Amino acid sequence: MTEAAGKFLIDLAERLTLRNDAAPIRAMMERACGGQLDALRPDGRRASTLTSSGVPFEVSVTGRRGKLTPALRYVTETATQETAFSSRVAAQLAAIRDLVAWLPNGDEAVAETLRSFVATLYPDPTKVPAGHRFATWIGIVHHAAAPHHAATLKIYGDLTIAPGALDRLSSAWPGFAGLACVPDHEKLIKPAGVAIEVDLHGNVTHKIYLRARNNDVGVPMKLVRYFGDPAWEVLSELVRCGVDAAELHQNVFEISAARSTGETTFAFYWAAKRRDDLTGLVGELAARHHGTTHGVDAMARAAESFGATWRYTGVGLGFSPDYGIDKLNVYGTPTWSAA
Repeated sequence: MTEAAGKFLIDLAERLTLRNDAAPIRAMMERACGGQLDALRPDGRRASTLTSSGVPFEVSVTGRRGKLTPALRYVTETATQETAFSSRVAAQLAAIRDLVAWLPNGDEAVAETLRSFVATLYPDPTKVPAGHRFATWIGIVHHAAAPHHAATLKIYGDLTIAPGALDRLSSAWPGFAGLACVPDHEKLIKPAGVAIEVDLHGNVTHKIYLRARNNDVGVPMKLVRYFGDPAWEVLSELVRCGVDAAELHQNVFEISAARSTGETTFAFYWAAKRRDDLTGLVGELAARHHGTTHGVDAMARAAESFGATWRYTGVGLGFSPDYGIDKLNVYGTPTWSAA
């Protein structure tokens, strides 16, 4: 299955006309997932919480202000067959260290930054019960600007496992401070995840992810209360592109607050329920924000070419004060019959 996933990514890169070297794509995919993409663990539980199927692999395309970005993007997870939390963390840290070398600026300082991020989240992984399956996910971006390297390496973590994680992160990295922009007493929207990413120029971006409770009719109102015009514009755009306004709250919303060298930016993610078909929605959004459906179509066609079932899993809309909705990410997962 890993071999098929590697071929899928290389084919998708060609469809996106990246002209990137295939060797780094194949090698990084293999190392990032640890050679394991099974959907289930030996105990029969989902191997990964990254996708509803349990397969630790999700792909996306992105675009800004009417243009598709020439980038291949995916997220995966190492050591999903390990049942002990501490063993997964150890394996994931080893993978991260190896993957850093594929960045143009990937040196020991970058590796230590990412290792420290994980250690700050989970000061003692041996004390975390095995039932916590999500330790880290690894996000990789290949871009036409770096044909022989990775353009971005991103590490995701869970804020809810080790008490005080957000305070520790904010103390260690001022870039995280103040990003969780909802009050502590808020019940419908809470900080849930965190990420740090390093790009090909060495720039570091800090992100906090907030998750809204699904199936609560108060969520859209709360999103507008806390995030104002960005939330209103995104909700309105989803409705314009075919989502029933009365059903907005039935899917999962996540909100990311990100900070690099400039001001804080926000993005809103709307995840499909397991049986939802988002084909029509992503086509409408891509036509409006990528200027073409080529990118979203390329993911589906690449999956079909290598015997996988394709499913769009969600969309993300970014907002800036100057341009309004200025970014669209579309996510999906190829699933092979053996998964």
